[in-house]
Amino acid sequence: MKRMMTFLLLSLLAAGSVWGAAVAPGIADRIAKAEERAAKMAGGPAGDYARDLLTTARSAVSGARTAAESGNEKAALQKLEVAELQLEVADARAAEKELAEKVAVSRAELKKLEAQLERYVQGEEK
Repeated sequence: MKRMMTFLLLSLLAAGSVWGAAVAPGIADRIAKAEERAAKMAGGPAGDYARDLLTTARSAVSGARTAAESGNEKAALQKLEVAELQLEVADARAAEKELAEKVAVSRAELKKLEAQLERYVQGEEK
């Protein structure tokens, strides 16, 4: 009886570890890529303009890693998709802010040039 219980317990432990470790390699690769992308983005414009989104994306990636390590593939995929979307939004927000700054600089330069042109035109009239 004792041997039977030991065998049953070991069988259950082995089956549990197999099920827990059965995370698709594609998920692990996507998690690693998302972590790498978030780290790169933190050092760029997105780190300046969309820090809040990067923080939540990193949390989602961490949650995806935890879910994957515990064997919950569905939760890992969901969290990973949320993280990837947040990274896309952060990238878009950073690009938008950069372009807005460039437009503001271009407008200021345009006004300066228009004023200079106006001075030249007034000088010719006199």
